[in-house]
Amino acid sequence: MIMARIPFFTVRLIFIFAICNCQTKDNPTVLDNLRPALEIGAIGYFSTSPFDQYAEKNVDLSRFAGSWREMQRINTGFQAGLSNVMATYTPRPDGSIGVQNEGINPSGDRIALDGTALVPSSERGLLKVSFAFPFFFGDFIILRIDRENYRTAMIGGPTPNFLWVFSRTDTIDSSIESAYIEYAKGLGYNTGTLQRFRTP
Repeated sequence: MIMARIPFFTVRLIFIFAICNCQTKDNPTVLDNLRPALEIGAIGYFSTSPFDQYAEKNVDLSRFAGSWREMQRINTGFQAGLSNVMATYTPRPDGSIGVQNEGINPSGDRIALDGTALVPSSERGLLKVSFAFPFFFGDFIILRIDRENYRTAMIGGPTPNFLWVFSRTDTIDSSIESAYIEYAKGLGYNTGTLQRFRTP
């Protein structure tokens, strides 16, 4: 079937615009209630931020895939209270990437949050990630990565209050981490609010 050869994110965007442009005035349906959300989702997918220009070029997403341990982060609402966070990226046949964030909550329980990442361009280290309603996307910018071994990385968001330092292992070389953070500071990220949420 032709549909099977169309990338997942293309199908999703076609669906968004088909719904947003449909005429429902004389035939109101549940889609009337969905239309504002779908429009916001389309805006989120196509929106840019001042930090997008700093995305690493030609990142090999097949090597980026796998599990990363969070070394530091600027705390966010969806991760509040979580420690020992691990993010896992899994390529899918449709061209999207499965994303799972898991960590330990204050009660000691391990919880997981699943999402989807779309890849607007294979030439840039920029993903559009959704964890909640499937049409709400946020920028996920690979700002720095260990090009030789893909063992460390720094990820930023579309605003100065989203920043993560990742490693494949439970530790990271302090000089590499400091260099990453200094670079992010120069870009305008609020590095002074980075925190460690790892326990032995």
